[in-house]
Amino acid sequence: MKTTTKRKLKSIFFPERCPYCRDVVRPCEIYCEECRDKMPARTYKKKISGVYEAMAVVPYDGIFRDAILRIKSGKRKQYAYQLAKYMAKKLLEEFEVLSFDVITFVPLHPDDLKERGFNQCELLAKYMSELLNIPYEALLKKTRKNAPQHDLPASKRKKNVEGVFKPADKYSIKSKRILIIDDIVTTGFTLGECAKILEENGALEIYAMTFAISLLKTT
Repeated sequence: MKTTTKRKLKSIFFPERCPYCRDVVRPCEIYCEECRDKMPARTYKKKISGVYEAMAVVPYDGIFRDAILRIKSGKRKQYAYQLAKYMAKKLLEEFEVLSFDVITFVPLHPDDLKERGFNQCELLAKYMSELLNIPYEALLKKTRKNAPQHDLPASKRKKNVEGVFKPADKYSIKSKRILIIDDIVTTGFTLGECAKILEENGALEIYAMTFAISLLKTT
């Protein structure tokens, strides 16, 4: 059963809410009318590791930060669909034709995944796969547990992610045009390391997309 149908049926008993303010919205709506007017008209572009193109759809502050924290910390996984739907909408506005072969995501270490119970980046990737009709696959795995990036100054973040990711299946990467999904980009070192591993294992093209981008200066 498609996600939209499931959500419509579920909303009969559990009304859907706006991920930004938690007001009740119609089934599968991505925001309420008030929050719709607060969505930025522009998208945000960033060069990852000076090489890879990346796009974010909102700044990481205010109601957008609240939405991500509701998913990550509040375990409101249902909001991931609404964020992914908005990301898919903006991606379709950006590209006349989507030529990606596969959608993947930034993985968590197994210990972190067990503790949280889910990976919000994986949820976003799965929903975008369904919405865009592009195959989804877990192409990377995180084999070494490192310090959380947000706990470190920018000067130490690049070193912190070096060597922590490995290909999950080299043959699924080779000659593929890959869209890699993350929830937030700050310095871009995590996404850059993931993209590097994909490229080293034969990816033909790599494009990164996140829901939010931190515009604050990180020291």
